[in-house]
Amino acid sequence: IMTRTNISTGGKLEDDYGYSRAVRIGNVIKVSGTCATDADGNTVGVGDVTQQVARCFEIIGSALEGAGATLGDIVINRVYLTNIDDAAAAGSAHGAIFGEVKPACTMMAVAALVRPDFLVEIECEAVIPDDADLTTH
Repeated sequence: IMTRTNISTGGKLEDDYGYSRAVRIGNVIKVSGTCATDADGNTVGVGDVTQQVARCFEIIGSALEGAGATLGDIVINRVYLTNIDDAAAAGSAHGAIFGEVKPACTMMAVAALVRPDFLVEIECEAVIPDDADLTTH
């Protein structure tokens, strides 16, 4: 029997909009689209896509930890940019984090995100060994 585990990182919108930061079913973890916010919900790195990418992956890393995984378990990232001209900077920031892991990655431009100061939103999927549990991985 596969168990479902919902993981929260305490973001205000998680409750307001009725979603989990991540959901683990079996050995698969899906992480919701994540933007660069601090604990109070303020945008981190306003105007700086590199800082926003880094902050997104800090939040994603925390969610993965709660699911028994790490950034190294990510198999695909989806990076949504509000300005395709930020692709090189976002890609470089992604490469600095995932240089050895090299997950699959999709990067695209979108018309807008939830807030005008969000330059990037990132969602991902991770897969961990079948025998991993929430306490040992």
